[in-house]
Amino acid sequence: MKTLLGLLMLVGPLASAADLVVPIDSVDSYVNIRQTPDAGTEVVGRLQKGIPLRLVQSVPGWHEVELDDEGTRGFVSSDWANVIDEGATEVVDEPDLETVAEEVAEPEAAPEPVVEEVAEPEAAPAPVVEKLAEPEVAPEPVVEEVAEPEAAPEPVVEDVAEPEVAPEPVVEEVAEPETIVEPPGPTGVATIKGTPGYLVKFKAPTVGTSSQIYDDGNQIGIGTTEPKQRLEVNGNIQIHEQNSSVAGLMITQSSGETGYIMHNRASTLTIGAGSIDRVTIDRNGNVGLGVARPAHPLELASGAHATSGGVWTNSSSRERKENISELSAEDALTALAGLQPVQFNYKNDAKESYVGFIAEDVPELVATADRQGLSAMDIVAVLTRVIQAQQQQIEELEARLEQ
Repeated sequence: MKTLLGLLMLVGPLASAADLVVPIDSVDSYVNIRQTPDAGTEVVGRLQKGIPLRLVQSVPGWHEVELDDEGTRGFVSSDWANVIDEGATEVVDEPDLETVAEEVAEPEAAPEPVVEEVAEPEAAPAPVVEKLAEPEVAPEPVVEEVAEPEAAPEPVVEDVAEPEVAPEPVVEEVAEPETIVEPPGPTGVATIKGTPGYLVKFKAPTVGTSSQIYDDGNQIGIGTTEPKQRLEVNGNIQIHEQNSSVAGLMITQSSGETGYIMHNRASTLTIGAGSIDRVTIDRNGNVGLGVARPAHPLELASGAHATSGGVWTNSSSRERKENISELSAEDALTALAGLQPVQFNYKNDAKESYVGFIAEDVPELVATADRQGLSAMDIVAVLTRVIQAQQQQIEELEARLEQ
């Protein structure tokens, strides 16, 4: 076969027929045909062993061939295909070419054909390897094309690895693309372009560009090149849980305590701290502080709440109280006498004037433990008890006048 191929190459110029393209001898099955002279483009056909295709033209590193009678064309790598003359086989039978065949059959007297060089890389540097070392000519070795599973349901590497089909040493070279055919790095690096600091995203299997994720080495920014935290996003964040009824954000400290913001299928938003629900907002807008199902616009775990009309209601159920005793009229009168009503405005609200009491100055009976605030109900209770006592005195005086 090698002698015949060499003979065809030598006598090719003597024939007048068109040129054909055939796989090199080291290929056992086929070579992929690409849409354009680029290893990253779509596979449009196969150059089968023993089925030559007509040559249209040759460009650096590629041969353009006709795939069918309708004019469909494609490109096959020149590293894995040879061009022969279609009429060369007819000239071989002429007697005057016997000496040429004998010369071609003697590899020690003439340079070995390309097939011999690829099959014996240790004896002579294979021209195919030199071409592969030039990224601008062959950006991606054809071995990758042959090995693509989508183009070849049965990888060619497995076919080549069968010793009974291909006993030649070339089988081992093709089976190890990472050391002979595809040196690590140059092809991928040559096709990836980006901006320093930005993570790379792939637009195609071998074509990269900059993404919108910026990493300065300490912080990561999405949509910003000046992140101030470990992660900063310039824009909105959507959390969409499609596999359960709850979606949210969990924040856990090294101690194991967790804070969270969760939204469930009932359209209820829950804010937790210390691994406990603290604030609940239901679908009606009711807010519960320590209350899972608030029934009022604002409701506390103590039972106090604001009504829909805007009235604040204190918790006053007997079930929530203990150590209940009657307030004496004397204590109420003493506390009332100690109250000093004043007029004032708050420092952060200079335009609005109020009347009331100073927490540090009120009697002990109506003061809070920290003397920073007052309960209106405490003062209402004192006034109520004083009025009751005065009303009793009035009734007693009226009774005396009637006698």
